[in-house]
Amino acid sequence: MSDSIAEAIKSEGSLNALFNSTTCGDLMRAVDSGSNKLASRPTHPICLDSELSVTEGCEALAANKITSAPIYDAAKGGFVGMLDYRDLVAYVLSVLHKVAKDAPPPDATLEVTDIVKRALSNKGDVPIKLISNLSHLNPLATVQASSCVREAVEDFTQKRAHRLIVLEPDSEASQFAGILSQSTIAALVASRVGKLAGVTNPKEKCIWPTGNKTLEEVGLVGKEVVSVIPEDTVLEALYTMHENHLSSVAIVERGSHGNDLVGSISMTDIKMVLSARSGWRRLYENCYDFFTSLRYEQGLEAGGDDRVPTYIVHPHSTLIATIEKLAATRAHRVWICSGASRLVGVVSLSDIMPLLLQ
Repeated sequence: MSDSIAEAIKSEGSLNALFNSTTCGDLMRAVDSGSNKLASRPTHPICLDSELSVTEGCEALAANKITSAPIYDAAKGGFVGMLDYRDLVAYVLSVLHKVAKDAPPPDATLEVTDIVKRALSNKGDVPIKLISNLSHLNPLATVQASSCVREAVEDFTQKRAHRLIVLEPDSEASQFAGILSQSTIAALVASRVGKLAGVTNPKEKCIWPTGNKTLEEVGLVGKEVVSVIPEDTVLEALYTMHENHLSSVAIVERGSHGNDLVGSISMTDIKMVLSARSGWRRLYENCYDFFTSLRYEQGLEAGGDDRVPTYIVHPHSTLIATIEKLAATRAHRVWICSGASRLVGVVSLSDIMPLLLQ
């Protein structure tokens, strides 16, 4: 971060000063250089050709460890939408005729019908341009590289977008500079507040007082959490996410005194279905078996650690500590548990964005 930004923060003493003094372009360059302990992203901005197949699009997201990317149509000379895991899940549900209870918008009916017809011959060969924004939950939103970070946070809050296309002015037209995500904002906050900023006592030097409040104090504890049980199929879990506009659901053991968290399943796990020849069969596995086998495979890839990771925080955890955990694990949500496993809430990056403006 530049000396002028550091001086503005020192003089004004607020997170708002940081957001107003940092441009989206500054933040993306900081990510590229690996400075300020921000989470890394691909060095070169990733965009997908509109003619890529569903399988190829899914593989591209997985290979680059990103959850979405803009789709570029050469024939139209511009971006035509975003591809993310929500769209891939909506595609799978459409092909299997397990769609949302509400009918699709009139202008989408023909599109979905065409997708299903093409998928009958080869499920993985449907071009991604047909499923772009099939979920209607990932709007194509843009921000200028010269805009301050606060504007991006406001867009995340008001437009319900999860990531923004950053455009940089050129001699003739704006150029695609990359993607700014909620995760990058969380990483910025973690790098400037609390332990990751080298602060030994965050409560004495915090530039964001709201960050010192507990999750219970900011109202994130006690709300009903959408969940599935271990015996539900992966398909049922994906349908539950789709119906409730979520990217992840908890797997719980239900009891008379509450629900105990035993795992979770995410829309990003759809890559295990779409990337393998017989992957579609995995939709009918029960959730807990799928969860444990997937995490075991991930553990082997990470060097032999076969634990089943489920990221949790507690009602008394502070908001900044929760953001630090999200930044460190690169997760999009963490579960709030009372004691070892009693599920009492969930915190997502979308929950955090409006709190950053306080």
